[in-house]
Amino acid sequence: MEKQDKINLGTYIAFSYVAIGDTLNAQKQFENILTLNADYSLNEEFVSPKITHIFLKAKERISFLIKESPQYYVINPSISVSRFPRQNLIFKSAFVPGWGQFDREEKTKGIVMGSVFASSLIGAITTYIGTINAKDRYYNATVEEDALKYYDEYNLWSKINRFAFDVALSVYLFNLFDIIW
Repeated sequence: MEKQDKINLGTYIAFSYVAIGDTLNAQKQFENILTLNADYSLNEEFVSPKITHIFLKAKERISFLIKESPQYYVINPSISVSRFPRQNLIFKSAFVPGWGQFDREEKTKGIVMGSVFASSLIGAITTYIGTINAKDRYYNATVEEDALKYYDEYNLWSKINRFAFDVALSVYLFNLFDIIW
């Protein structure tokens, strides 16, 4: 979206907030607009005094903030939000869950996703092996009492395996959807 389109859309949103009585969010919208274009102004011939008043409060606040810490509030268009295109982040996250988030400067989220995925995947593999072993003991049981005991063990391993697999799959899918949206 072009800068002017963002400004126009922000103006309409601010006007809408004023119309529903939400002056705080209207002022925030005007402040966002002013960070995009510090010279932005309203045509007072066509804008109500109420909207003009809120706009002037936003302009006053932004002017003060820019004077206090200009590097924080002035938007530099040459700075890119992401170091890599979205497609690269999707491929990275598809290969190693959390890698895309980590690259997108969401390091904590990336580490948590990667750790949860890795531990649940290791748990799924481990419990799958336990399920296979328990199944073999159950099928090879010769005494009914042992068969019942091994069936309960096989059933428990199977449930734990399913849970670990579901967690790994859920984290993997969430990781991809998080990058896409």
